[in-house]
Amino acid sequence: MRAVIAKFVGATRESSRLSDFWRPALVAAIGLVEIFVITAVFDFYPPTGFSLWLNPALYINTLAKLVLVAGLLFVLVAWPRRDELAAEYARIGSDGLKPSLLASLPLLAGIVACRYLLSAGQLPFLPLSLLYSGLIVAIAATMVLAVAPPRFWRRLVALAPTELLVSVACAVAVIIAAALTQEGWDTLSGATLTLSHWFLSLYEPNAWALPEHRILAAGDFKVQVFGACSGYEGVALIVVFLSVYMWVFRRELRFPNVLLLLPIGVAVVWCLNALRIAVLVSIGAHISPAVAIQGFHSAAGWICFLLVTFGCIAISRRVPFFFAPAGSQEVPSGSRGVPIAAPAAAPPRPAVLFLAPFVALMAASILESAFAPHDQWLYGARVAAIGGVLWWYRRDYLRYLSSVSPAAILVGVAVGAVWIMTDPGKSTEAPLGTWLASLPLWVAVLWLVLRAVGSVVMVPIAEELAFRGYLARALVSRRFENVGFGDFRWLAFIGSSVAFGMVHQRWMAAFLAGAIYALLMYRSKNIADPIAAHAASNATLIFWAVAAQQWSLL
Repeated sequence: MRAVIAKFVGATRESSRLSDFWRPALVAAIGLVEIFVITAVFDFYPPTGFSLWLNPALYINTLAKLVLVAGLLFVLVAWPRRDELAAEYARIGSDGLKPSLLASLPLLAGIVACRYLLSAGQLPFLPLSLLYSGLIVAIAATMVLAVAPPRFWRRLVALAPTELLVSVACAVAVIIAAALTQEGWDTLSGATLTLSHWFLSLYEPNAWALPEHRILAAGDFKVQVFGACSGYEGVALIVVFLSVYMWVFRRELRFPNVLLLLPIGVAVVWCLNALRIAVLVSIGAHISPAVAIQGFHSAAGWICFLLVTFGCIAISRRVPFFFAPAGSQEVPSGSRGVPIAAPAAAPPRPAVLFLAPFVALMAASILESAFAPHDQWLYGARVAAIGGVLWWYRRDYLRYLSSVSPAAILVGVAVGAVWIMTDPGKSTEAPLGTWLASLPLWVAVLWLVLRAVGSVVMVPIAEELAFRGYLARALVSRRFENVGFGDFRWLAFIGSSVAFGMVHQRWMAAFLAGAIYALLMYRSKNIADPIAAHAASNATLIFWAVAAQQWSLL
């Protein structure tokens, strides 16, 4: 099977070591399905009076979360050494895929049976919970052995002990932070509410608060601030994200100087969270309670997190106190030579060209969601944001837009047709249809034209450049610009398709669509075909949504 695949993509073992990672990708996909099956059926809870700390399921579920988070973080932390680890994995190999997966089937059935019996509550809880925990450990072991034999995992510990330690430590921090987010309100709530009230009182003459009831108000509009709004979540995300960033780029950063960014980032994100709560109250009091609760509440939190995160990263890369690029030389103290001329402006980095339109798309989407349920009015911001980036780098993008094959357009139309036929909301009334019906005809037509431009032109270019042009090649090599568009790797193919699916609401359908667009890229060896196919799919959706008034497609 492997020989057939290698012949199909025209790759040799020496030039495509990452192609050996088809096995982990397959096991990960099967593991996700098993996790969905385990967690989607038969919820169970300890009986009344049973001590929480005596529940084995609590510990085993927490351990499972820890392993999953640590695994994801290890991929990020060990990414600079992926070629070395891939070579070691290819050298050791594994023949235990089928036996391990077959062994997992009865274990999965046993876990489902245990959850059913636990949910019924007719058998002793503790012995059954212990059996459930043991089965979870056993099925996890089969997944691990399906990926690689024990000697590879021992070798991995020897090769990357520091990366593993950092990943586990960060995962523990994430788990603890998540628990504090849900249960640690009393520790930080008073300070958060006091600061929010202070911000609000600076410009609201009728601001008032009831700290004992966690209430903040302006006039007649009041909100109850729960634990998740206390600031723990943003603080935890900033600490974990910046810690991983500092580790990955440790050779380019000045230590311990750069560690100052951690308390700075924590303080700024906490203050912005308090300001967010104050602004939310003002929006609810003077503009719209629906916008405040449904849109601004969550979107503003992500905006604050992104601003602080990228702000800290930008400072760390531009301020000499934090940044020490390889090969840089400091000017001796006391020297008074002539100023050195600034270097000529360099062309944009390849990653910027492929990611900038998608970043603009995400930023505009977050801005729109902040004004929900009136976010439809701001769709033009999305078109303008992506269009501005495309126009700014238009000369660079033109060289990627080669001739498009008719087959790509036909495939795109077919993908759009399947998307229409599998639409789960086609028999229900969509809020978008009600909103369009309330508009004057010319306004509705203008909005639909703008939506068509965004969906058919802007979004396909932004998403294909990011997921197929960048991610599918970055999963092959750090110097992704040296990887051809037709260079097939299983890890890149599956990883980019999964990522594409995760940013869409119908993630499974989007995953399959992304896989088809990727195959078109591998076939044509250019990025123009997947862009054309994606555009054709969206054009099909727009046409059918308007013609059949199936607004759930938009």
